[in-house]
Amino acid sequence: MAETQKFQRRTVIVKRQLQLKYIGLVFVSVLLAALIVGGDIYYNMMKVILLHMPGMTDQIQQFNTAVVVKSFLYLVLMLLISVFVSHRFAGPIYRFEKSAQIVAGGDLTHRVSLRTGDELMELQEEFNGMIGSLQSLIQKDRNLVAHLSSKLDEAMKKLPENADAARSELQSLKLELQHLTQSFKV
Repeated sequence: MAETQKFQRRTVIVKRQLQLKYIGLVFVSVLLAALIVGGDIYYNMMKVILLHMPGMTDQIQQFNTAVVVKSFLYLVLMLLISVFVSHRFAGPIYRFEKSAQIVAGGDLTHRVSLRTGDELMELQEEFNGMIGSLQSLIQKDRNLVAHLSSKLDEAMKKLPENADAARSELQSLKLELQHLTQSFKV
């Protein structure tokens, strides 16, 4: 089995479309929840204050300014947090895509290597197990090809000297067998 290499991602946005969609969903969800709950609390609180203390309009304006500024800062903080949370999903997905491309190219020695704590660790184990199983199957096929090639060599040696056509056909079959699994790196 190939040694897994450790890596460190340097960028936070690795799968732009996926992460922006995720960030947008989180941002809109939090914004709607804040507007509904915060708006309801604010409306009821202001209604009671203005009903019982009508002379507090200056303090209420100052309070409104503070609420707007704090709300903006909370939303910016929430947006930053959602970027980093989305990275925890998008980073591993990006690694799986790159690994799938490598394996599709025939390199069955490659393994997915996620950082400790990344999401999708169970998928990493399954993916690596699948590649290992494919590697074993290809290796068995290669061993069978080697065995059949040696049998063909023996059969060609037993042919009479004037059986060049049969010898050529057997040699052609041997070459086809040998190229059967050569596109894989195992």
